[in-house]
Amino acid sequence: MQIAFKNGLKKGLGLPGFAMGSAMIGFGALAFESGLDFLVAIASMLFLWSMPGMILFVTLISSSASLILMFTSIFLANVRTLFMVLSSFLTMKVNTEKTTFLRKLFWAQWVSPTAWTIISTNPDKVDKNEIFSYFKGLAIGLLVMCTIGMSIGYFIFGNFSKQLISIPIFFIPLYLMILMLNAKEKMYIVTIISSGVLLIIFYPILDNWSILLAGLMSSIPGYLSGKYLKHDN
Repeated sequence: MQIAFKNGLKKGLGLPGFAMGSAMIGFGALAFESGLDFLVAIASMLFLWSMPGMILFVTLISSSASLILMFTSIFLANVRTLFMVLSSFLTMKVNTEKTTFLRKLFWAQWVSPTAWTIISTNPDKVDKNEIFSYFKGLAIGLLVMCTIGMSIGYFIFGNFSKQLISIPIFFIPLYLMILMLNAKEKMYIVTIISSGVLLIIFYPILDNWSILLAGLMSSIPGYLSGKYLKHDN
């Protein structure tokens, strides 16, 4: 178990952590530019743990939006992570772990899209009995890198132009695309490619709504490929 934890920690402090930490540089700078206190920015990262929700929080709080609007917007942005948590916990067989519900809830908080992608696309790289321990190390590594990245962005890059500091925020989706395209499961490859194609088709017609529609419709070819195409050996 300790070896799996150390391997997960090493993974989290490596390239995945660098990608998330780089994105957090952009968020930290954006938080500074919006006049957000550093401790509040840290708290938003810890409690929301989702870049869309964090960006919404900074944007809405800087515009003095109502609490109801903030809660509704952030809830809708973060509700998608619920399915990632359930999927990850099923893969890690957390229900068989002899631990309290509160501890399970605690670790559920740290299931990020990056952690979910690493666990879901390469399930054979970690022993099934040790994958939860691996995830714990991975989550801690990612959290450390994100804290460092956000601190750098807040204290060093806060005075940069808004257009420039927004660039690192796109590092995470780019990294996830590369990671999923190298996955062994055809389902993930088909899903991400079809999502990109559908986005190109729908964007001229539906504008920003095309992002939601492309994401939903890409699950259909992804599901069919996972059901009818065999894995490569």
